Amino acid sequence: MCKMKILFFAMLVLLPALMSAQRARFTFSFVMEQSGSQLSPDSIHVENLSSGCDTMIYSPVKTLKVTVLAGIDEESADVNSLRVESWHFDTSDKAVAINAFVPGNNVNVTVFDISGRQCCGGDFSVDYGYNVFKVYGCPRSAVVKLSCDGQDASVSVVNVEDTSSRCSVQYVGSGANVSAKSLYSAGRFVFHSGDQLRFTMYSTTCNEVITREIVDTPSESTEYTFDFTNVENIRPDLIVAYDSVCYMDSILWTWQPVDGADGYKYNFADDYETSIDLGTLRTVKYEQTLDSSVTYKIYVWSYNACGVSDVTRLYASTPARAVADGEYSIVTDESDNLRILNIFEQPDSAILRTPSVNVDMNDTIWNYLANRMYQAARSTGVGIAAPQVGINRKVICVQRWDKGSMSSHPWEFYFNPQIVEYSDSVVRRSDGCLSVPDGSDYPTIGGFSYRATWVIVTYYDAEGVFHEEKINHQYTAHIFQHEIDHLNAVMFFDRQVEENAFKFTIIDGDSYEGLPEIR
Repeated sequence: MCKMKILFFAMLVLLPALMSAQRARFTFSFVMEQSGSQLSPDSIHVENLSSGCDTMIYSPVKTLKVTVLAGIDEESADVNSLRVESWHFDTSDKAVAINAFVPGNNVNVTVFDISGRQCCGGDFSVDYGYNVFKVYGCPRSAVVKLSCDGQDASVSVVNVEDTSSRCSVQYVGSGANVSAKSLYSAGRFVFHSGDQLRFTMYSTTCNEVITREIVDTPSESTEYTFDFTNVENIRPDLIVAYDSVCYMDSILWTWQPVDGADGYKYNFADDYETSIDLGTLRTVKYEQTLDSSVTYKIYVWSYNACGVSDVTRLYASTPARAVADGEYSIVTDESDNLRILNIFEQPDSAILRTPSVNVDMNDTIWNYLANRMYQAARSTGVGIAAPQVGINRKVICVQRWDKGSMSSHPWEFYFNPQIVEYSDSVVRRSDGCLSVPDGSDYPTIGGFSYRATWVIVTYYDAEGVFHEEKINHQYTAHIFQHEIDHLNAVMFFDRQVEENAFKFTIIDGDSYEGLPEIR
């Protein structure tokens, strides 16, 4: 059993009719308790049984914050004031959507991060009344400020997916007042401490809408848990447990059964429409042409008459080849620091242009290599890959600029890393490489490349533990892409032209202000 917190926040500002009492804030959070993870709320209906009014909180996403004016009598409310009525995170285009009442035709929207730094903004010509704005690339936590005709209104927002793209504001157009809906009167939703409220959560199963309700008289911020356990006729949960047996020429995956699943499908790409139906079988044998020391993956789904589960990626690696004598000699030769290869010289160029293979995490020599690579790069670069010191193995060292303090950022080692997902946005940024030296003796290569703004990386750490991590910090994500490119025999200047630019949103980028050049 799990609790999926659906963080609907209704921040209710209380103000009596005489406008003399101190303002207070109530936060109501709602939790859906269920047996799996495939059910989600459609909406929550909040009825004030004492005052005879209501409001509906819709849930287009799993995380939503809604601001509702409350405790203000309709006749005393300033209906012509600038105000933010509601906001939510729109998963369709990864933006924070804001619904506001604008009492004029011109409004300024400015976005600040939690430190108070202005991130982006703009001036917009709008229609009088309710309008919708979207913030793209919004910081994880931010404040959005609106100004119009001498009035200001602000709201705190959260970017639940943290796209790490450049911040921008877009005017969508006129919209409806989503937070003032009332079945009983034309007035606003009104709430005073001690009023009796009825909360009804709606959710849709395979063939019906189901509800759970709670009646309470809250006098403080409260969390309400709606019990949806034992609900039947829902799509199956995703596959969470599997085993793999790896040989030099094949991989055998087997996963645990999923309750409520009628069958399973798999594919070599994340595309359910072209997936292969296994029926009730829970085993896939991967027998394409396989290389040693390589990580392979497939995508699997469970399904039933109600729908399809979320996708699960299954990973497995073919056995790594033994440490070669030449590799051992390079790693253990401590006569001086490891020499960094030069792309303009041979046989260095041939090594840098050869794809690397995986390492066996049981060979402790690779940890030793990573430490020596770190010593070679720490004073002049922010990352290094094993091919740059003459070894075509999948080992990289990366300085994590998303960790540590303002003056110190840790270096970390990654074994058999690969990028499994890129952002939809790419940015053209300054770049460089320890293996592309400057100077009059060599050709001049322009220092820029196209890079995704975030990536999801799988890897083994120094303890041999497998990880899947989303790197949201754009500068750190750039380093990961640069170093993993080395493992695939790709140099940064190969990325100076984005061949599939039509697939991405291209963002103009400058150098990383105040950060070292990627080398």
